[in-house]
Amino acid sequence: MKQTIFHITSLFLLTGFFGCAGKIERAPILILATENGFGTYTQEILKTEGFRGFEVDSLNSGKITSSYLSMFDLVILTESVIDQETKEMFQRYVENGGNLIAFRPDQVLAELFGVEPKRGSFSEGYIKIDPNTEQSSGMISEALQYHGAADLYALTEGRAIATLVSEKLSDEEFPAVVSNNYLKGHAIAFLYNLPKSIVYTRQGNPEFAGIEKDGIPGLRSLDLFTDGWVDTSKNTINQADQHMALLSNCIQYMNSFTKPLPRFWYFPDTLKCLATLTNDGEFRSEYDFEPQFQDADSMGAKMSLYILEADKVSKNWVSKWTSKGFEIAGHPDYTKEAGNPTWNGMDSALNARIHQIKSLYDLEVRTNVNHWFVWCGRDSAGAQDFGAQAILEERNGIELDINYAHYDINSSQGNYYLGSPGINQGNFTGSGLVMRFASASGRTINVYQQFNSVYDQQYMESHDPEGFFNCFKGLVDRSLNDEIFSFVSIKAHNDEYFFSKGPILKMLAYAKSKGIPVWTAANLLDFIKMRDDATFSSVIWLKNRLSFTINSRLTHKSGLTFMVPASYGGENVKTITKDGKEVPVSIKHVRGMDYAFVTVESGKNHEISVDYTY
Repeated sequence: MKQTIFHITSLFLLTGFFGCAGKIERAPILILATENGFGTYTQEILKTEGFRGFEVDSLNSGKITSSYLSMFDLVILTESVIDQETKEMFQRYVENGGNLIAFRPDQVLAELFGVEPKRGSFSEGYIKIDPNTEQSSGMISEALQYHGAADLYALTEGRAIATLVSEKLSDEEFPAVVSNNYLKGHAIAFLYNLPKSIVYTRQGNPEFAGIEKDGIPGLRSLDLFTDGWVDTSKNTINQADQHMALLSNCIQYMNSFTKPLPRFWYFPDTLKCLATLTNDGEFRSEYDFEPQFQDADSMGAKMSLYILEADKVSKNWVSKWTSKGFEIAGHPDYTKEAGNPTWNGMDSALNARIHQIKSLYDLEVRTNVNHWFVWCGRDSAGAQDFGAQAILEERNGIELDINYAHYDINSSQGNYYLGSPGINQGNFTGSGLVMRFASASGRTINVYQQFNSVYDQQYMESHDPEGFFNCFKGLVDRSLNDEIFSFVSIKAHNDEYFFSKGPILKMLAYAKSKGIPVWTAANLLDFIKMRDDATFSSVIWLKNRLSFTINSRLTHKSGLTFMVPASYGGENVKTITKDGKEVPVSIKHVRGMDYAFVTVESGKNHEISVDYTY
């Protein structure tokens, strides 16, 4: 029953690809997935990477045949058990010209990918990308961690895009990602479970949920990254994002056999980085906050304030600053049971603070930071779930969480167990992007995770104001110059402002000099929601012309930017029209490939036509 319900909602809620007279118009990409093994999280990855022309279905829906699959340019198969009949269906689909990407495919499909199974699998290892393949263009050659298991295969007809790397493996080389031409079609296999690895990299070790691990008082998300879960030497390359970028390259490669596909850009307009500024108010009053707000305002920045004691903040003061674009939200306090936060206790703490902010200031609370970053790691039945806190926030109307933060001072795991400070501090979650959480069962939770990377208390306790600034500078510079893209979050406790004022003003000046906006968390949430909600439909390739419709329902003051390959089949973009009028085109180089960028107004549908010279 659960899978049947998912199938219905996937068709009518997730896709939105309907033509006239009720005829269903097929999207370019079909994802075949269930929640098992985080398969349905694949759509979250594709949204983040800008591919918004896809449908989601399940092998169990009963209508999946090779002829049905042939309606799509590309099929993405998540980890699934495959019977003989299904195996033959995929063989027919690929051999007749279909394009297939699979995550940790069933071994019965090995022939499709040009490999043969070896005995066993290898967990918690690394992959190393071969820089000399078409699919690896622009990719980092440094080894990348993956979480979960990768099955061991030997190459037969396929070519390795990436190989497994570990001292524990024998001298024999095993592929990690493999590409194969199979008669008229093409197949690529990630021999590990990509979406599961992404979730585990971003959210931590699910086996540590609800367990004190780092010796710092209070259960926090940081406990999920202990005992060497993250290879901190890789923090500056955003490992999870690199895996997703490799998938995007593989999708683009598959498109070369069908038609070019448009994508949405990660950031507003054509920015390559964006910063947010948040402030935990703790036990202070509006008189304490006023100078800090004035400082941010003078630099053209906006700030989110999370209030702990609302009786110290008047409605008039809140109205003054929210009218200027600042955000006021709640700072739930459950520190009385910080060492063992329960489902019901945390639910009550969240609910109480949200209702307090609503009743006192008439404000909706949509983003959240808990006092002490307390993180509930058990569900209503007491079972471990590293997504439990996010599920509670979802229940209470929270849409963006900023409780994942970089803090490891005086830990039993050792100072800096989460990575180097200063200019070389990266994102130990392996990602600088804003994506939704997932539960332990594999369900995508409708709450976004923003990692709090630039944390004042971390540097105050280590007496390092210059390191605090350099942490921000390093993240920004890598995003601007090295394609290690990050939405950079700065935390500025009012209690720590005696320490952080100088470095933060320096950060804001640096951001301004680089043209990087500094937003509230709520403004970022609005942009990400707008971007994720937009879709592409009616994608048609005819006589060197790509046409499609951008469907955008939500609005944002910043533009929605799409990009298309600047060249395809040896021809270059000549003109792009929007709603019948030619528009300026900006060519930008992204991860080894040139794209034509165009920014459009959100909240409207647009008819786009891209002419390639011929």
